[in-house]
Amino acid sequence: MKQIAVISFLILIFNPIKILSQESSINFKTEPRNNWGLNFNYNESGFGVAGMYSFPVSKSTDIQANILVSGVSDPREFKEFDPFGNSWIMNKVNRVYMVPLSIGVQHYLFADDLEGNIKPLVTAGISPALIVTTPYDKSYFNAFSYAHASFAFGGFIGTGLEFRHNKNLGLSFNVKYYYLPVLGNEVKSITTNTIDDVGGLQLSFGVNFLK
Repeated sequence: MKQIAVISFLILIFNPIKILSQESSINFKTEPRNNWGLNFNYNESGFGVAGMYSFPVSKSTDIQANILVSGVSDPREFKEFDPFGNSWIMNKVNRVYMVPLSIGVQHYLFADDLEGNIKPLVTAGISPALIVTTPYDKSYFNAFSYAHASFAFGGFIGTGLEFRHNKNLGLSFNVKYYYLPVLGNEVKSITTNTIDDVGGLQLSFGVNFLK
């Protein structure tokens, strides 16, 4: 059902782009739009930081690319403490990180009807992702010498709001759902469970630099 929902939403969003490409001779009025930005993300697995670049293809639609670096944790992880305040995670075997590259379409709703600085939007796209695991029993930086890679591929849908503070700066808030099944090597954070999907619900707050 997740795959069907993502594919259906992609068709809904990308169909207007096909029509616009057939009418490339039409000139549209432009306004300050995202050129690039920085996002701070929280998802079901951890926190991350992302960079974004986009360009307009119509008055109300942008093509956008976003790269995120984030930690991944298993929902079964549980931190324990000893009487001296030292902490550990039972059965922890790997630290897990993901670097998804999200490419998609962002469409501003009611662009011709709403005036002001707040713009609601919807977005959808595809997202290949690199997954890196490092052994938990090694020190943080030394563990990267023993890193292993895996991959994920899927898509995302989402909605959000943009607030344009002035002609050069804007703020954004987005809620997205990612479906990112793991391909190839299995991914484990704890010995008792395999992570099959590194996606999930994601919240992001961004600072956008407008052109």
